Amino acid sequence: MNSLSSKQQLLHLLQIQPLELHQEFSAMAKTPEVEIGVLAEAVADTKAVVEAVEPAVPVYSDPDAELTLSKDVLVALSEYQPQLQWRLNPASTEPMLQNGLLVTPSIELLQSAQQKKLLWLCLQQES
Repeated sequence: MNSLSSKQQLLHLLQIQPLELHQEFSAMAKTPEVEIGVLAEAVADTKAVVEAVEPAVPVYSDPDAELTLSKDVLVALSEYQPQLQWRLNPASTEPMLQNGLLVTPSIELLQSAQQKKLLWLCLQQES
């Protein structure tokens, strides 16, 4: 009992008021199911924030060599820039070069005149 009174004296001396739980927190502490639900929501919120902050890993695919545009680009690359590898990234909006890798949007998007011009300009920068 002496230790309890000495703790109270110390709190009084340091002018520290004991914390009181609000009713909602007090209710959660009494029901572990609610606490588990709150923790699960917090974990889900944290995962959503992490996924939003972390950049998505690009998903590259090989171009379909049977398509006419693919054949033309592959022939041009083999003749003029054999060091470049070509990959498609459906999330990409325009052609770009990344460390010896030519990354372009999907073939469907690449077939537009504007995208072909951007591809040509991109390849000219490398040479």
